[in-house]
Amino acid sequence: MTHASGPGAPRKPKLSTKSLGTAFAKAKRSVRSGFHLWPRTLAGQLIAALMIALVLAQAISIMMFAFERKNITLAATRGQILDRTASVVRVLNQTDMTLHARFLDAAEGRGIRFDLADTTHLSLPAEGSTEAGLAHRLERRAGLAENTVRFSKLPTDRFLMPPRERNTVDDAPLVDAPPPSGRMMNSRESTDEKDRLYRHRRNWNDRPPPWRQLRDPIMTQDMKIAVPLDSGKWLIAKSELPAPPDKWGRPFLISLTVTAVLIIAVVILIVRKLTAPLRELESASRKLGRGEAIAPLKEEGPTEIRGTISAFNAMQERLMRFVQDRTRMLAAVSHDLRTPITTLRLRTEFIDDDEMREKLQETLEEMQAMTDAVLAFAREDASKEETRDVNLAALMSSMAEDYQELGKNVTFEGPDNLTFSCRQVSLKRALRNLTENALRYAGSASLTLQATPRQLEIKVSDDGPGIPAEKLEEVFAPFFRVEGSRNLETGGVGLGLSITRTIIRSHGGDVTLRNRKKGGLEAAITLPRK
Repeated sequence: MTHASGPGAPRKPKLSTKSLGTAFAKAKRSVRSGFHLWPRTLAGQLIAALMIALVLAQAISIMMFAFERKNITLAATRGQILDRTASVVRVLNQTDMTLHARFLDAAEGRGIRFDLADTTHLSLPAEGSTEAGLAHRLERRAGLAENTVRFSKLPTDRFLMPPRERNTVDDAPLVDAPPPSGRMMNSRESTDEKDRLYRHRRNWNDRPPPWRQLRDPIMTQDMKIAVPLDSGKWLIAKSELPAPPDKWGRPFLISLTVTAVLIIAVVILIVRKLTAPLRELESASRKLGRGEAIAPLKEEGPTEIRGTISAFNAMQERLMRFVQDRTRMLAAVSHDLRTPITTLRLRTEFIDDDEMREKLQETLEEMQAMTDAVLAFAREDASKEETRDVNLAALMSSMAEDYQELGKNVTFEGPDNLTFSCRQVSLKRALRNLTENALRYAGSASLTLQATPRQLEIKVSDDGPGIPAEKLEEVFAPFFRVEGSRNLETGGVGLGLSITRTIIRSHGGDVTLRNRKKGGLEAAITLPRK
């Protein structure tokens, strides 16, 4: 196998650092646009806010509980240790020394151990410290002189201490354990030997599995006390405290879960009930924006929502009254102008000058056309027609076929079926106005229909001269004509585009004009599908 080489060989595309950075930035923007950490719905935001508050409240409660539990545990356990130690001191001072070893064996228990020593390395606690307070308490209960009890330094935080290793026999927790079989503890043995015997729990092969060992409470040393006896010996008391059990937080977790489920259920039910009027208001607003006639909404729900619905109903009523008043006024003016125009047309018949008569009649015809156009514009039939589902693709296809039968060059491109909720007569009127403008100035028209999940786009294109860029928006003004002459055959009266925009905007959409790069004009209509 050979590989092509040389100047004519194809080269593999190289990815530069800049292109990789651009691709990564685009991917990052797409991820950000599609992912929103904070929910957008009202129910989602309420649930998120309440869950954050609930978790914070539970965390604070757990911290307070742990702190109080630590204080109560320390106070109760240390009090018991001091009481037992005081009792042991009193008994030892009143019994024979030969019985001390057996008595200390019987007095020991889980979390406490007693030893006898000739000396101690412990020192007197500093005045005002916690250790000094505990030492004075033990001295009072044991009937000892002041400043005689020695104390080790207490740990600063019981629950932040690392657990002790349990792999060695000497570091095993203190437990009640009988002496090995066949061995009688008749005399006090050395400290090291006693530690080995009483810390021995079981052989290595008899130990529980590791997961069982991890679940066991781990004991850590708390206090070490040295108390002088009447015999000259020192009673050494060592105490340990268990760490919190592994499952001590389970009640809080269960409480948090139950509370969260109840809060979510209540929020969903309440929000659905509260937002039902808002959903109706949203639907009514969309219909009003499309020019549909809607009945006043029922005022229900909380006071704030009722006020919003009431304001919407009042706004709708004022808008409809304004439109109706304007329609009646313009219709009356246009209708009243017909009588003097007709009278002037009859009087022109008695003019002998043919040229003058024809000019006057052309002016009157123009006035009549403008009056009819104003009357049609003022009536706004679109606001009275009912909205229904229409096959828009079939409507535009049949309209193109009608023009083709009349010998006009009109084509349609789009889907075979596309249902759209609209007012058919008014929308068809708007499309006819754009199509006739294209035929008037270019002699041909091309209709296209495209659909997306959110909107429809209708384009009416031609190959004519187009419109100057500075007049693309001005042509929608009433009675404005790009063509300078007053010839009705070439320029019309200048109301076609105004009526078209009024109809399209009454459907919630809009219409814009733009010059095509290849020449000609394109009218683009956008209509919302929802």
